[in-house]
Amino acid sequence: MRANPGGRWLRPRPELLRGAPTVSEPVAIAMIMFAAVALVFQGAWSWRREDAARERLKDRLEGNAARQAEVSAAATIQSVIRETRFSDIEFINKLFERAAFAGMIRLWLLQARVRTSPGAILLATVLLFVSGAVIGSMASGSLGVGLFVGALGGAVPPGIVEWKRRKRFDAFARQLPDALTMMKNSLQAGHTLDKAMQVISEEMPDPIALEFRETVEEIHLGIPVKQAMENFATRVVDENLNMFIAALLVQREVGGNLNMLLGNLAATIRERFRMQQEVKALTAEGRISGYVIAALPLALGVIINAMQPAYLKPLVTTDIGITLVKVAVVLELIGFYFIRRVCRVNF
Repeated sequence: MRANPGGRWLRPRPELLRGAPTVSEPVAIAMIMFAAVALVFQGAWSWRREDAARERLKDRLEGNAARQAEVSAAATIQSVIRETRFSDIEFINKLFERAAFAGMIRLWLLQARVRTSPGAILLATVLLFVSGAVIGSMASGSLGVGLFVGALGGAVPPGIVEWKRRKRFDAFARQLPDALTMMKNSLQAGHTLDKAMQVISEEMPDPIALEFRETVEEIHLGIPVKQAMENFATRVVDENLNMFIAALLVQREVGGNLNMLLGNLAATIRERFRMQQEVKALTAEGRISGYVIAALPLALGVIINAMQPAYLKPLVTTDIGITLVKVAVVLELIGFYFIRRVCRVNF
C-alpha cells in the first residue's frame, strides 16, 4: 500500500500484480542459481586443493625421516603413491573413509591419473544429479523426465574419469611392444632388469614412462620384484601387460633366455594389436549401423515434430501413447545392446 497526499491509503492496482513468474522464469532462476553454485564450488575446491597439496608436501618433507624410521619400505611407497584423502572436508572424509567402496574409487582415480579427491567426484556427481533433476522436473512438469535428466548430469563426472582411464590404457597398450623391445636391447647391452626398466622410464613418453618409473622406485625402496610387478598390474589393467609380468616372474624362478622371451612377446603383442585393428575395421559397418538405428527414431521424431507438431501429440498426451513410447525405448536399448555384442570380438 501507499499513501496519497490526502492521507488515504491506496491498494496496489490489480494490473500491477499480473506480472507473476511464468513457467520459464523459475527455470531461468534455477539455472542461474545452479551456475552460481557450480562456480563457487569450483573456485573453493580449486583453492582448497592447492592449499591442501602444499600442506601435505610440507608435512611430507618435514616428517619424511621420522616416517622412514617407523614404517617399512613397502608401507612407505604405498603411502607416497596411494595416499589420497577421500575429501578435504574432515566430516566427509571421516564419513566415507571406512566405506567399502572408498578403496575402489581411489584405485579408479589412480588408474585414470586424475588429480581429484574421491569426495570431489562424488560431490560433483550428486550436485549435477540434483540440479538436473530439479531443472528437468520444473521444465517438463514430470518427475520421471527430471530423474532422467538428473541421471544424465550425474553421469558426467564418472564418465569423464572413465574416458581418461580407458584413453590412458589404450595409449599404454600401444607403447608396450616398443617398451619390451627397448628392454630387450638394454638387457643385451649388459644392463640389469631394474636399469632396463629405468631406461624405459627415461626414454619413452607417458603413460608407460610413469608406470615403469613408479615400479623402479618401488624396487629401489626394497619392495620385492614380484610385489612391485603385482602393483604394476593393479595400476594398469591390460592383458598384454599381464602376459609380460607372468613371463618375467616365471623366468626369474625357473630361469631361461629373457632376451628371447621379450622379443617373442613383443612380436606376439604387435601381431595381436594388428589383428585387433583388422577386426575393428571389419566390424565398423555393424557398429555404425547400431548407432544409426539407435539415433533414427529420435531424429525422425524431431523432424516430424518440427514439420507437424500435432502429429506426435497423442504419444505424449494419452496413456496408450506414453506406454508405446516406453516400450519403443526399451526395444531400442535391447537392439542396440545385441548389435554391440555381435560386433564385439574378444581375443
